[in-house]
Amino acid sequence: MWYETAWNWIKDFFVKNWQTIIIFFVVLIFGIILIKIILAVLDRAFKKSKHINSTARHFFLGLLKALLYIVYIIALLSLLGIPTTSVIALLSAFALAISLALQDTMSNLASGVVLIFTKPFTEGDYIELKDGTAGTVTRITMFNTKLRTPSNQVVTIPNKTVVDANVTNYSVEETRRLDITLSVAYGTDIDKVKEVGLLVANAHEKVLKDPEPMTRLNMHGASSLDFILRVWVKRDDYWGVYFDLKEQVVKAFNASGIEIPFNQLDVHVKEDVTVKEVGAAAVQPTAEEKPKKPTQKTKK
Repeated sequence: MWYETAWNWIKDFFVKNWQTIIIFFVVLIFGIILIKIILAVLDRAFKKSKHINSTARHFFLGLLKALLYIVYIIALLSLLGIPTTSVIALLSAFALAISLALQDTMSNLASGVVLIFTKPFTEGDYIELKDGTAGTVTRITMFNTKLRTPSNQVVTIPNKTVVDANVTNYSVEETRRLDITLSVAYGTDIDKVKEVGLLVANAHEKVLKDPEPMTRLNMHGASSLDFILRVWVKRDDYWGVYFDLKEQVVKAFNASGIEIPFNQLDVHVKEDVTVKEVGAAAVQPTAEEKPKKPTQKTKK
């Protein structure tokens, strides 16, 4: 019967290749364990290193993991008696075909390497791209960068897009400059506006004293005089101070009698009388000057 033939073939195969089979399963089991141990040891070493940040750590561990599994698969195939030269050639041809088909993916991989080595930003930095996308960098992988927006949304951006974009990093420096526009009505005392603005700024405990706060007239608007209140704050205090000063300036202006303007349009109507009309009116006789028609007497 066919099952007896199959059983005999399997039995003969195990008898002749039992050593190879044992080695194969040992490599199969311990290979995965060994890869995990290597990655764990390197991860711990990278964490202790002062020269490798978390971004580079995740990137290199991901790349090393892929390489270790490729070597692991080739070793398993060689134990099965499959010529590794042919396998490597096949993998090379396959990799070439994949790279041609996935040019954008390979470009993202290369861009990821650029991000790791140039370090325009790292995980935890708050950045903004030229298209207005902004958020905190949560992860830089081999192919994309993930941002968490202030509204707690996760945005995944290809690394090539990030490398080609103008990136503004708000987390590099410890301090940031904060500019607030103060609009007042025309006719307001300029010195009074500057005095009130500086009093509000200096009264805030999180506004830095060096550089000193400044208030100056910036623009003559269509309906207002626009001043700039410029202060320096700690990076983490930026938004809190921004909203505080916005509210406190309004209260201070109201208390000081400074008018906050609104858009308005003054229309002046001028009555235009032409010379022709004036001349015609001058020569036109009045009711008293009009000649009276003679009255006709009726015969009785």
